[in-house]
Amino acid sequence: MTMDRQEDLPLEPARDRERHFDKLARERDADRRAGRPERGLFTGRGSKEAPRPDDDAPRRTRRRPIDDDDEPTRPQTGMKRSVLRAIRQIPAYLRLLVGLVGDNRVSKFDRFLVLAAGAYMVSPIDFIPDIIPFLGEVDDLFLLMTALQRLVANAGRSVLMDHWRGDPDELEDVNLARLASAAGFFLPARLRRRLRKMAGR
Repeated sequence: MTMDRQEDLPLEPARDRERHFDKLARERDADRRAGRPERGLFTGRGSKEAPRPDDDAPRRTRRRPIDDDDEPTRPQTGMKRSVLRAIRQIPAYLRLLVGLVGDNRVSKFDRFLVLAAGAYMVSPIDFIPDIIPFLGEVDDLFLLMTALQRLVANAGRSVLMDHWRGDPDELEDVNLARLASAAGFFLPARLRRRLRKMAGR
């Protein structure tokens, strides 16, 4: 093809391409100023790249919910531990009741309640049979603590201390109430009411 033939070719397609690229460039500048995702010269509007996480930023970790078996200190566990310690002291409490039965400083009605409480504790026939581990002795402990609370209120703590050979703090009214509450936690409400009635509370 000669030079004359090349000069005769139309220039419109080249100018159209230039105008197209100029338009895309202006659109990209407008997108950049407006904060929109920029358009590619050949692919049109592109997608805005998601920000990469900063390596120095603290990462959030999902905390696993604590299961009941993982809790180191549960109220039920603490109550059971206190009840088990008091159950080991039941023979000492029974010796205390035996001493109170013969003490004239204790009223006749309270001595009768002491005998009833002692008979219930040593009897194999209870509201909860003693052959049932733990629960078979919890009702005995609840009745015992409730009866001792009544004796402390009526006869006085000093009278009980004359027959007690254990730690004096164990006969504090606060400690008796705490053990009665811990033992009652494992008993049905109806049984708690019946045992309180037996103890005169």
